[in-house]
Amino acid sequence: MKKLIGITIFLAICTMAGCSSGEDLSIDALKESYPDKFGTPIDDSLSNDEQEALGLPSELPFDVDEVKASTVENETEVLYSSSNADQVTVTTTYNPENTLRETDMQITLDSGAIAGVEEGKASTFFEWYEGEENVIYQVAYSNMDEEVRLEKALEIANSI
Repeated sequence: MKKLIGITIFLAICTMAGCSSGEDLSIDALKESYPDKFGTPIDDSLSNDEQEALGLPSELPFDVDEVKASTVENETEVLYSSSNADQVTVTTTYNPENTLRETDMQITLDSGAIAGVEEGKASTFFEWYEGEENVIYQVAYSNMDEEVRLEKALEIANSI
């Protein structure tokens, strides 16, 4: 019985370790690793305050192969993609004038914010307002494994 518990704990730890990209996803690290597709668009478009409020997850459930950023008006979109087709798009809307989408499902994030959640056929979408920064964050996580998509999307949202 003790052996079975030990094996179960070991497998759980291995599974958790496999869920994180393990790489540094801070703004400075992304600017260095992806200077043309992330660094330049961020530096050219956002003030220091906006860069500090930019929604960047601290971990992702896949190894990141590419990161791209773009800004249009008061919205900045950061796209993370992997070679196995996993993809996360994080949109930060600064000084939002519009309201949040109405969703049937809501989840309380670790920060205490209430996020609206939509589950689609190929992706899961989270959206919430962060009052201290006066921004709306949107996370869209695409992964073909429907069984874990909501859980992984929640982990991504909580890491912002």
